[in-house]
Amino acid sequence: MAALACTCALLSATTVDARAEARATFRVTLTAKLTKSWNYVLTRDVGECTTVTYVLGTRTITLRSLRPTSVTATGSPGRARFVPAVVGAIRSQATQSGSVTVTRPGCGGPSRDDCAVGRRTLSNQAVQFYRTRPGELSFRRTRDFGAGLSTTCPSQHPLVLVEQPALREAEGDINERQLFDADIRSQMVTGSFEEETDLEGNPDGKVVERVTWTLRFVRR
Repeated sequence: MAALACTCALLSATTVDARAEARATFRVTLTAKLTKSWNYVLTRDVGECTTVTYVLGTRTITLRSLRPTSVTATGSPGRARFVPAVVGAIRSQATQSGSVTVTRPGCGGPSRDDCAVGRRTLSNQAVQFYRTRPGELSFRRTRDFGAGLSTTCPSQHPLVLVEQPALREAEGDINERQLFDADIRSQMVTGSFEEETDLEGNPDGKVVERVTWTLRFVRR
């Protein structure tokens, strides 16, 4: 009788564990947009002249999956783990534009440079995402997809240069229970972030960063 009771208990525990563990495989894609705009005035004394430089700049980076990445979610409903927690086959496209206007009151007329539009495209990129807390996803640190674009036209003061929008600055809500519901074929996770940084003194102006992204999980 004791042996039978132990066997039943073991079977019961195994059944509970089987029910607790769930698995589902998804085709995952990413779309994202990161923008940075800056607008500032820098004043310098050059000899007997005061030079005032007005800078306007905008940088936009888009990320898009060219094909889905297969990702498996495992765990109990409400507590998902992802293997691999990576989205690959991403194309990034970066563009930058702006202008620099210099005035020298009493020392000559103003000059204006309309900066050539800068472009950079990268293929076959990958980013890592992770579960920041129950029901929430974000991203690990990524490469600088805009590296290589000009920092002189439009110029970026060091206080501007340090402001870099990134995927990891935004979090998105995910319904972890729905991941393991076979009747729900897809789920979209969206994140957004916006920050405005005021520059006071010299330079004087502001930097605005915006991040939006969408991860789409489609059950295989």
